[in-house]
Amino acid sequence: MLCPVGAWQLFHWLALLIASMHFFGFWLMLWQPTSAFFVSLTPLNLLISLGMLLYFHSHRTLLFFISCLLIWAGGFLVELAGVQTGQLFGQYAYGDVLGIKLWDTPLIIGVNWLLLIYAISALVAHQPWQIWQKALFVGTGMTLMDVLIEPFAIRFGLWHWFGESVPLQNYIAWLITGTIMAAVFLYLNQKISLKNRMAAVVLLSQCFFFCAHNLAIWFVA
Repeated sequence: MLCPVGAWQLFHWLALLIASMHFFGFWLMLWQPTSAFFVSLTPLNLLISLGMLLYFHSHRTLLFFISCLLIWAGGFLVELAGVQTGQLFGQYAYGDVLGIKLWDTPLIIGVNWLLLIYAISALVAHQPWQIWQKALFVGTGMTLMDVLIEPFAIRFGLWHWFGESVPLQNYIAWLITGTIMAAVFLYLNQKISLKNRMAAVVLLSQCFFFCAHNLAIWFVA
């Protein structure tokens, strides 16, 4: 087992890894010779980021891992329903960037839901709020993150809206479904601490990454 000093050093090295992945990934996606390759690494980025969060989670109970599985499955099923019906988020379809798909829905997309719900929940886990208040905060944070993600995802072919702009319905659905799923996650884990120092690193790295891409898209346009 690592001593406290060793654990702190490991955290800094892995935090630097996460930040570097997003910083250099941003620039290498903009450079034409390396763009396609680094865009294709998006699923790996999601898995590594989630892996780092789980590694620094301090209370690894069976119920916690069950809740993670439920959120992954819920995120995938919500997206599956959205793709198949067009009634939830609007009419959209996934490209091939996110990898293996089941019924036209990438399996990895559930990881994105779990990553965001867990990371944002970790930020407010210590607050003396009711579960519904924390869940609403998480759902709002997820929706704001989706606002940042959409231009990047459309530009690099993760998904598309059949040539249309992103509908307001998409963000409303994100807020509602994100809040409900966060409430389930927080309820199942209310007896353990969800505080995770890697959560802020992952979220800040993602915010930089997507904000930078939005600026790049805006300047190119």
